[in-house]
Amino acid sequence: MGEKLPVITNKEKKHLLNNINGDFHSAELTAIMGPSGAGKSTLMDILAGYITHGVTGQININDKVRDLSAFRKQACYIMQDDNLQPLLTVNEAMMVAVNLKLPSDLSLSEKAKKVMEILESVDLGSDRETKTFELSGGQKKRLSIALELVTNPQVMFFDEPTSGLDIVASKQCITLLKELASLNRTVICTIHQPSASILDLFHHVYVVANGSCMYQGSVNALLPYLSEVHLTCPTFHNPSDFLLEVISGDHGDYSQILIQKSKNGLSQRWRSEIPYSAKNGLREIYQTPVVTQPPVQLTCIKDTPNTYSTSFGHQLLVLLKRTFLVISRDKTLTYNRLLTHFCIAIFIGILYYGIGSEAGDMYDNFKFMFFSAMFLMLTSFNCVTTTFPSELPIITREYFNKWYSLKSYYLALTFADIPVQICATLLYGSVTYFLTKQPVESFRIVSFLFMCVLISLVAQSFGLFIGACMDVKNGVIFGPFCMLPFTIFSGFFVQLNACHPSMRWLFHISFLKYGFEGMVLSVFGYDRPKLPCNSEYCHYSRPEKFLSNMDMAKSTYSLAVIFLGGLIVAIRISAYFVLRVQVRRSRGKRR
Repeated sequence: MGEKLPVITNKEKKHLLNNINGDFHSAELTAIMGPSGAGKSTLMDILAGYITHGVTGQININDKVRDLSAFRKQACYIMQDDNLQPLLTVNEAMMVAVNLKLPSDLSLSEKAKKVMEILESVDLGSDRETKTFELSGGQKKRLSIALELVTNPQVMFFDEPTSGLDIVASKQCITLLKELASLNRTVICTIHQPSASILDLFHHVYVVANGSCMYQGSVNALLPYLSEVHLTCPTFHNPSDFLLEVISGDHGDYSQILIQKSKNGLSQRWRSEIPYSAKNGLREIYQTPVVTQPPVQLTCIKDTPNTYSTSFGHQLLVLLKRTFLVISRDKTLTYNRLLTHFCIAIFIGILYYGIGSEAGDMYDNFKFMFFSAMFLMLTSFNCVTTTFPSELPIITREYFNKWYSLKSYYLALTFADIPVQICATLLYGSVTYFLTKQPVESFRIVSFLFMCVLISLVAQSFGLFIGACMDVKNGVIFGPFCMLPFTIFSGFFVQLNACHPSMRWLFHISFLKYGFEGMVLSVFGYDRPKLPCNSEYCHYSRPEKFLSNMDMAKSTYSLAVIFLGGLIVAIRISAYFVLRVQVRRSRGKRR
């Protein structure tokens, strides 16, 4: 790999890597080292194919220019944060991985056997039924590795694999990576400041500083390399600490000297071959081999039209099952939502008890329906605004590592939450409808509940769209403001005929107006007979008179259904394309 990496940062072109060179061998564990901001993660992202834009130069595999699409099928990238589904058990997470990453014609028993082999190899066999949020940091890291071992990748990239781990867990993690490399894999990881014992586990060190290579070679040759320029590491001093001191200029400015000495990564003088005995004589801390199948040569695999191991339909089924499982265990998103709708329904039903059967309470009934529309809109919207921001790191990892297509993930996530939202809406609508004593006519009941569901699904769609556009903080703050115009122009606060002509178009795009009108029409429309009046005079004894005064006499239920249904489809399609952009941007942000 060579040449430069120009990246646009704050509208200025900046070279993050400068004409660096290097090579990484199979059966070798490589540490990319350097201080913060040196370009370690940028180099790793380029090698893994995580960053492709703004890069010049060439990456070869076995002396041939890399075919990135084919390469990504044989490689995996395990990032610094262990982005796992917290409510799945270890075994469930592994079964999702094998069902997505292995051919669908493989039997369930074969998949289960492979899962058990991999879990035993990473010392997680006894934790199969443990939920991932209950795992320790080291166990989460091993599970992240196990998930990618399903496809037996030949090149493995790790970004700061020891981050957040104690010295014991860190050493176990790097020892595991060394075992993976011993099976003829190329294993590359970034690491900031390893201890001396951890540094000794690496075969190869690649040192980056200010976007240039200051050393490429074996661990044993590092100190002799530095001593050739009169930099002597004190006795009992951690070599990695001394190296960072040199890079930081604590011992003088040796940056250009070391870059020239290593020929910016081109020199092979300090590389050393790993003896065959060393490859097979590693100290084992796990009892079973990591994989039972021999690795394949990178050059033997060519790109195929099928980007993923399984079909779109199979991916959708697996992801739907996973999402339903997560939703069923999520108390906040599922059970609390149902409980909230039920409790508010009881409260509102008692507050407006019996208003639907008396002409004198017509306007109170009108206010009840508007509150119901508002409540359903806000709860449906707020429940999903954090969905994509919280899931984005998981999507990015799994999508980049070729688990599934983004379309299958998006459809699974959006479809899975619809039944829960519909159940919550029907629960609220049914309880309030009968407590407020609305007309007991089947077509009115169905029309009212159906309109409630449409309002909820439109608001949910907007929540998904806002969640795809913004992070959690901005979504929570600015999301409700996006709902404000729909509320103002709903026809409750200001009616269409009383509004300034220049603003009337806003009524025609307010989904809450159409939903609210649909609810009112389902109760008061369709030639409902005169309501009984318990007072001397009831101005709105006839529902058609009330509809006329509320500027709803010419409104139609079917138009509301068509508008809201079309809006649901349009917003969800838009949210998908926004999510695509966000996934790509999340990769670019790592620069």
